[in-house]
Amino acid sequence: MPSDPRTAAALEALAPAIASFRALLQSTATEVEHRLVAITTTAEDRAGRMAGELGPFGAGRVDVARLAALLQQPEATNGHMLETVEHALATLRELTMSENGVHVIEVPPGERLQDAVEWALARIGRAFGAARAVAAVRAGNYRFADHARSLGSFAFGRWTRTERMLAPPLVVQVNGSELNAAGLAAYLDGNLKIVLVVIGPCSPAPLARLVTPGTFVMQTNDPARLKRLAEWNGPGIAALVPDGCARFAHDPAATGARLVIDHLPDAAARRPIGGLSVAQQQEELRLLSTLASTPPAAVSAAPAAEGNGAASATPAPTDPAAKLAAWLLSQADLSDVG
Repeated sequence: MPSDPRTAAALEALAPAIASFRALLQSTATEVEHRLVAITTTAEDRAGRMAGELGPFGAGRVDVARLAALLQQPEATNGHMLETVEHALATLRELTMSENGVHVIEVPPGERLQDAVEWALARIGRAFGAARAVAAVRAGNYRFADHARSLGSFAFGRWTRTERMLAPPLVVQVNGSELNAAGLAAYLDGNLKIVLVVIGPCSPAPLARLVTPGTFVMQTNDPARLKRLAEWNGPGIAALVPDGCARFAHDPAATGARLVIDHLPDAAARRPIGGLSVAQQQEELRLLSTLASTPPAAVSAAPAAEGNGAASATPAPTDPAAKLAAWLLSQADLSDVG
Protein backbone atom coordinates (compact mmCIF):
# COMPACT_ATOMS: atom_id res chain seq x y z
CA MET A 1 0.00 0.00 0.00
CA PRO A 2 1.65 3.28 -1.09
CA SER A 3 2.14 5.96 1.53
CA ASP A 4 -0.55 8.65 1.64
CA PRO A 5 0.30 12.35 2.14
CA ARG A 6 -2.53 12.54 4.68
CA THR A 7 -0.53 10.21 6.91
CA ALA A 8 2.20 12.82 7.22
CA ALA A 9 -0.44 15.46 8.01
CA ALA A 10 -1.90 13.25 10.74
CA LEU A 11 1.54 12.71 12.27
CA GLU A 12 2.11 16.46 12.28
CA ALA A 13 -1.19 17.03 14.12
CA LEU A 14 -0.27 14.41 16.71
CA ALA A 15 3.37 15.48 17.02
CA PRO A 16 3.15 16.73 20.65
CA ALA A 17 1.72 13.42 21.89
CA ILE A 18 4.29 11.46 19.89
CA ALA A 19 7.12 13.56 21.33
CA SER A 20 5.80 13.00 24.87
CA PHE A 21 5.77 9.24 24.41
CA ARG A 22 9.29 9.24 22.99
CA ALA A 23 10.46 11.25 26.01
CA LEU A 24 8.70 8.71 28.21
CA LEU A 25 10.59 5.85 26.54
CA GLN A 26 13.93 7.63 26.83
CA SER A 27 13.38 8.52 30.49
CA THR A 28 12.41 4.96 31.38
CA ALA A 29 15.36 3.53 29.44
CA THR A 30 17.69 5.79 31.44
CA GLU A 31 16.18 4.56 34.72
CA VAL A 32 16.58 0.92 33.65
CA GLU A 33 20.16 1.55 32.50
CA HIS A 34 21.03 2.97 35.92
CA ARG A 35 19.47 -0.07 37.54
CA LEU A 36 21.46 -2.40 35.32
CA VAL A 37 24.72 -0.65 36.20
CA ALA A 38 23.89 -1.00 39.90
CA ILE A 39 23.27 -4.74 39.74
CA THR A 40 26.20 -5.61 37.46
CA THR A 41 28.91 -3.83 39.46
CA THR A 42 31.49 -6.44 40.51
CA ALA A 43 32.16 -7.31 44.16
CA GLU A 44 35.68 -5.89 43.86
CA ASP A 45 34.36 -2.57 42.54
CA ARG A 46 31.79 -2.35 45.32
CA ALA A 47 34.38 -3.18 47.97
CA GLY A 48 36.80 -0.61 46.56
CA ARG A 49 34.17 2.10 46.43
CA MET A 50 33.01 1.25 49.97
CA ALA A 51 36.57 1.37 51.29
CA GLY A 52 36.98 4.81 49.79
CA GLU A 53 33.72 6.00 51.32
CA LEU A 54 34.63 4.69 54.79
CA GLY A 55 38.14 6.16 54.62
CA PRO A 56 40.52 5.87 57.57
CA PHE A 57 37.63 5.07 59.90
CA GLY A 58 36.95 1.75 58.21
CA ALA A 59 40.56 0.72 57.65
CA GLY A 60 41.33 -2.26 59.89
CA ARG A 61 37.87 -2.13 61.47
CA VAL A 62 35.45 -3.11 58.67
CA ASP A 63 35.72 -6.10 56.36
CA VAL A 64 34.62 -4.19 53.26
CA ALA A 65 34.64 -7.28 51.04
CA ARG A 66 32.23 -9.09 53.34
CA LEU A 67 30.05 -6.01 53.78
CA ALA A 68 29.90 -5.47 50.03
CA ALA A 69 28.80 -9.09 49.54
CA LEU A 70 26.03 -8.66 52.13
CA LEU A 71 24.77 -5.55 50.34
CA GLN A 72 24.87 -7.15 46.89
CA GLN A 73 21.67 -6.73 44.89
CA PRO A 74 19.84 -10.10 44.79
CA GLU A 75 19.10 -9.84 41.08
CA ALA A 76 22.84 -9.76 40.35
CA THR A 77 23.07 -13.38 41.45
CA ASN A 78 19.93 -14.51 39.60
CA GLY A 79 20.57 -15.18 35.93
CA HIS A 80 16.90 -14.90 34.94
CA MET A 81 16.49 -11.54 36.69
CA LEU A 82 19.63 -10.07 35.18
CA GLU A 83 18.69 -11.30 31.73
CA THR A 84 15.20 -9.78 32.07
CA VAL A 85 16.57 -6.36 33.05
CA GLU A 86 18.97 -6.47 30.07
CA HIS A 87 16.11 -7.50 27.77
CA ALA A 88 13.90 -4.73 29.18
CA LEU A 89 16.56 -2.13 28.39
CA ALA A 90 17.01 -3.49 24.86
CA THR A 91 13.22 -3.37 24.34
CA LEU A 92 12.98 0.26 25.44
CA ARG A 93 15.91 1.26 23.23
CA GLU A 94 14.39 -0.53 20.23
CA LEU A 95 11.07 1.27 20.65
CA THR A 96 12.84 4.61 21.14
CA MET A 97 14.82 4.20 17.91
CA SER A 98 11.87 3.09 15.79
CA GLU A 99 10.54 6.67 15.50
CA ASN A 100 7.28 6.72 13.50
CA GLY A 101 7.39 2.94 13.08
CA VAL A 102 5.69 2.71 16.47
CA HIS A 103 2.91 5.11 15.54
CA VAL A 104 2.15 4.29 11.87
CA ILE A 105 0.69 1.01 10.62
CA GLU A 106 -0.65 -0.07 7.26
CA VAL A 107 -3.40 -2.67 7.09
CA PRO A 108 -2.56 -5.11 4.26
CA PRO A 109 -5.42 -5.90 1.86
CA GLY A 110 -7.51 -8.77 3.18
CA GLU A 111 -6.45 -8.36 6.82
CA ARG A 112 -8.69 -7.14 9.63
CA LEU A 113 -8.30 -3.59 10.88
CA GLN A 114 -8.83 -4.73 14.47
CA ASP A 115 -6.04 -7.32 14.22
CA ALA A 116 -3.59 -4.72 12.89
CA VAL A 117 -4.38 -2.30 15.73
CA GLU A 118 -4.16 -5.07 18.33
CA TRP A 119 -0.71 -6.04 17.02
CA ALA A 120 0.51 -2.43 17.03
CA LEU A 121 -0.67 -1.84 20.60
CA ALA A 122 0.84 -5.13 21.80
CA ARG A 123 4.16 -3.99 20.33
CA ILE A 124 3.92 -0.59 22.02
CA GLY A 125 2.85 -2.27 25.24
CA ARG A 126 6.24 -3.90 25.53
CA ALA A 127 7.43 -0.59 27.00
CA PHE A 128 5.00 -1.03 29.88
CA GLY A 129 5.92 -4.72 30.14
CA ALA A 130 9.58 -3.72 30.44
CA ALA A 131 8.80 -1.20 33.17
CA ARG A 132 6.73 -3.75 35.07
CA ALA A 133 9.43 -6.40 34.81
CA VAL A 134 12.14 -4.11 36.20
CA ALA A 135 9.82 -2.91 38.97
CA ALA A 136 9.07 -6.55 39.88
CA VAL A 137 12.78 -7.38 40.00
CA ARG A 138 13.41 -4.44 42.28
CA ALA A 139 10.45 -5.26 44.54
CA GLY A 140 11.37 -8.92 44.86
CA ASN A 141 8.14 -10.31 43.33
CA TYR A 142 9.63 -11.20 39.93
CA ARG A 143 8.11 -14.20 38.13
CA PHE A 144 10.06 -15.27 35.06
CA ALA A 145 7.10 -16.90 33.27
CA ASP A 146 4.96 -13.75 33.58
CA HIS A 147 7.42 -10.88 33.29
CA ALA A 148 9.78 -12.25 30.64
CA ARG A 149 6.96 -12.87 28.15
CA SER A 150 5.74 -9.27 28.59
CA LEU A 151 8.84 -8.11 26.71
CA GLY A 152 7.83 -9.94 23.54
CA SER A 153 4.20 -8.83 23.40
CA PHE A 154 1.98 -6.95 25.85
CA ALA A 155 -1.65 -6.81 24.73
CA PHE A 156 -3.79 -3.74 25.34
CA GLY A 157 -6.17 -5.81 27.45
CA ARG A 158 -3.41 -6.17 30.07
CA TRP A 159 -2.63 -2.45 30.33
CA THR A 160 -3.51 -0.71 33.59
CA ARG A 161 -5.42 2.55 33.79
CA THR A 162 -2.16 4.50 34.20
CA GLU A 163 -0.68 2.82 31.13
CA ARG A 164 -3.77 3.59 29.06
CA MET A 165 -3.53 7.24 30.06
CA LEU A 166 0.06 7.21 28.77
CA ALA A 167 -0.85 5.52 25.46
CA PRO A 168 0.69 7.08 22.33
CA PRO A 169 -1.40 7.86 19.22
CA LEU A 170 -1.71 5.58 16.21
CA VAL A 171 -2.09 6.51 12.55
CA VAL A 172 -3.58 3.64 10.55
CA GLN A 173 -3.65 3.54 6.76
CA VAL A 174 -6.48 1.22 5.64
CA ASN A 175 -8.39 0.44 2.47
CA GLY A 176 -12.02 1.55 2.60
CA SER A 177 -13.19 -1.98 1.85
CA GLU A 178 -11.49 -3.19 5.08
CA LEU A 179 -12.79 -0.35 7.24
CA ASN A 180 -14.78 -2.16 9.93
CA ALA A 181 -14.27 0.42 12.65
CA ALA A 182 -16.76 -0.98 15.16
CA GLY A 183 -14.14 -3.50 16.29
CA LEU A 184 -11.95 -0.64 17.56
CA ALA A 185 -14.35 0.25 20.39
CA ALA A 186 -12.40 -1.91 22.85
CA TYR A 187 -9.30 0.27 22.40
CA LEU A 188 -10.94 3.66 22.93
CA ASP A 189 -9.97 4.05 26.57
CA GLY A 190 -7.60 6.13 28.66
CA ASN A 191 -5.93 8.68 26.39
CA LEU A 192 -5.51 6.54 23.27
CA LYS A 193 -6.13 8.32 19.98
CA ILE A 194 -6.41 6.66 16.57
CA VAL A 195 -6.44 8.34 13.16
CA LEU A 196 -7.63 6.24 10.22
CA VAL A 197 -6.36 7.28 6.79
CA VAL A 198 -8.94 5.71 4.47
CA ILE A 199 -7.83 4.71 0.96
CA GLY A 200 -10.61 4.41 -1.63
CA PRO A 201 -14.40 4.19 -1.24
CA CYS A 202 -15.85 3.21 2.13
CA SER A 203 -19.22 3.14 3.85
CA PRO A 204 -20.69 6.61 4.51
CA ALA A 205 -20.42 6.74 8.30
CA PRO A 206 -18.05 3.97 9.51
CA LEU A 207 -17.38 5.72 12.85
CA ALA A 208 -21.02 6.38 13.78
CA ARG A 209 -21.23 3.28 15.97
CA LEU A 210 -18.25 4.49 18.04
CA VAL A 211 -19.97 7.65 19.33
CA THR A 212 -20.18 7.43 23.14
CA PRO A 213 -20.45 10.23 25.74
CA GLY A 214 -16.76 10.37 26.64
CA THR A 215 -15.15 9.60 23.28
CA PHE A 216 -14.11 12.14 20.65
CA VAL A 217 -15.19 10.89 17.20
CA MET A 218 -14.64 12.67 13.88
CA GLN A 219 -14.99 11.98 10.17
CA THR A 220 -13.45 14.62 7.93
CA ASN A 221 -11.67 15.15 4.62
CA ASP A 222 -9.55 17.97 6.03
CA PRO A 223 -6.40 16.88 7.95
CA ALA A 224 -6.18 20.35 9.55
CA ARG A 225 -9.23 19.49 11.66
CA LEU A 226 -7.29 16.73 13.43
CA LYS A 227 -6.00 19.43 15.77
CA ARG A 228 -9.29 19.12 17.67
CA LEU A 229 -8.62 15.44 18.30
CA ALA A 230 -5.05 16.15 19.41
CA GLU A 231 -6.25 18.73 21.93
CA TRP A 232 -8.89 16.44 23.47
CA ASN A 233 -8.08 15.02 26.93
CA GLY A 234 -9.33 11.47 26.58
CA PRO A 235 -9.82 8.66 24.07
CA GLY A 236 -10.66 9.55 20.50
CA ILE A 237 -10.77 8.38 16.92
CA ALA A 238 -10.84 10.24 13.63
CA ALA A 239 -11.07 9.10 10.03
CA LEU A 240 -9.81 10.98 7.00
CA VAL A 241 -12.49 9.83 4.55
CA PRO A 242 -13.22 10.33 0.83
CA ASP A 243 -15.44 13.21 -0.24
CA GLY A 244 -18.59 11.09 -0.58
CA CYS A 245 -18.76 10.22 3.12
CA ALA A 246 -20.49 11.88 6.04
CA ARG A 247 -18.48 14.56 7.79
CA PHE A 248 -19.16 15.11 11.47
CA ALA A 249 -17.53 15.63 14.84
CA HIS A 250 -18.62 14.40 18.27
CA ASP A 251 -16.82 16.53 20.86
CA PRO A 252 -17.58 15.61 24.50
CA ALA A 253 -16.13 18.94 25.63
CA ALA A 254 -18.41 21.08 23.46
CA THR A 255 -20.56 23.55 25.36
CA GLY A 256 -23.39 23.33 22.85
CA ALA A 257 -24.29 20.45 20.57
CA ARG A 258 -21.78 17.67 21.07
CA LEU A 259 -22.43 16.06 17.69
CA VAL A 260 -22.29 18.39 14.70
CA ILE A 261 -22.85 17.06 11.16
CA ASP A 262 -21.21 19.07 8.39
CA HIS A 263 -22.29 16.82 5.52
CA LEU A 264 -24.71 13.91 5.21
CA PRO A 265 -24.68 12.01 1.88
CA ASP A 266 -27.76 10.63 0.17
CA ALA A 267 -28.66 7.37 1.88
CA ALA A 268 -30.28 6.00 -1.31
CA ALA A 269 -27.19 6.40 -3.52
CA ARG A 270 -25.28 3.46 -2.10
CA ARG A 271 -23.79 0.18 -3.24
CA PRO A 272 -22.31 -2.73 -1.21
CA ILE A 273 -18.78 -2.01 0.04
CA GLY A 274 -16.43 -4.43 1.79
CA GLY A 275 -19.13 -6.83 2.92
CA LEU A 276 -21.49 -4.08 4.12
CA SER A 277 -24.85 -4.18 2.40
CA VAL A 278 -26.74 -1.08 1.29
CA ALA A 279 -29.12 -1.57 4.22
CA GLN A 280 -26.25 -1.62 6.72
CA GLN A 281 -24.77 1.57 5.28
CA GLN A 282 -28.16 3.28 5.41
CA GLU A 283 -28.43 2.21 9.04
CA GLU A 284 -25.13 3.98 9.79
CA LEU A 285 -26.54 7.20 8.37
CA ARG A 286 -29.82 6.80 10.26
CA LEU A 287 -27.87 6.25 13.49
CA LEU A 288 -25.82 9.37 12.87
CA SER A 289 -28.95 11.45 12.23
CA THR A 290 -30.59 10.07 15.37
CA LEU A 291 -27.58 10.87 17.53
CA ALA A 292 -27.43 14.41 16.16
CA SER A 293 -31.08 14.99 17.07
CA THR A 294 -30.69 13.68 20.64
CA PRO A 295 -30.60 16.51 23.23
CA PRO A 296 -27.13 16.90 24.79
CA ALA A 297 -28.58 16.55 28.30
CA ALA A 298 -29.87 13.08 27.47
CA VAL A 299 -26.47 11.97 26.24
CA SER A 300 -24.51 13.48 29.14
CA ALA A 301 -26.86 11.91 31.67
CA ALA A 302 -25.52 8.45 30.89
CA PRO A 303 -23.24 7.51 33.82
CA ALA A 304 -19.68 6.49 33.03
CA ALA A 305 -18.85 2.94 34.06
CA GLU A 306 -16.75 2.72 37.20
CA GLY A 307 -13.06 2.54 36.33
CA ASN A 308 -13.65 3.54 32.71
CA GLY A 309 -10.69 5.55 31.49
CA ALA A 310 -12.90 7.22 28.86
CA ALA A 311 -14.29 9.69 31.39
CA SER A 312 -13.39 13.16 30.16
CA ALA A 313 -12.96 14.41 33.72
CA THR A 314 -9.78 12.39 34.08
CA PRO A 315 -6.87 14.60 33.03
CA ALA A 316 -4.04 13.27 30.92
CA PRO A 317 -0.60 13.31 32.54
CA THR A 318 1.07 16.67 31.98
CA ASP A 319 4.57 15.16 32.03
CA PRO A 320 4.36 11.54 30.84
CA ALA A 321 8.12 10.94 31.00
CA ALA A 322 8.38 11.97 34.63
CA LYS A 323 5.16 10.12 35.47
CA LEU A 324 6.34 6.78 34.12
CA ALA A 325 9.81 7.17 35.59
CA ALA A 326 8.26 7.81 39.00
CA TRP A 327 5.87 4.90 38.48
CA LEU A 328 8.76 2.61 37.60
CA LEU A 329 10.48 3.45 40.87
CA SER A 330 7.44 3.29 43.11
CA GLN A 331 5.32 0.60 41.36
CA ALA A 332 2.29 2.83 41.50
CA ASP A 333 -1.10 1.63 40.26
CA LEU A 334 -0.33 -2.07 39.92
CA SER A 335 -3.56 -3.13 41.66
CA ASP A 336 -5.31 -3.97 38.39
CA VAL A 337 -2.47 -5.78 36.64
CA GLY A 338 -3.89 -8.27 34.17
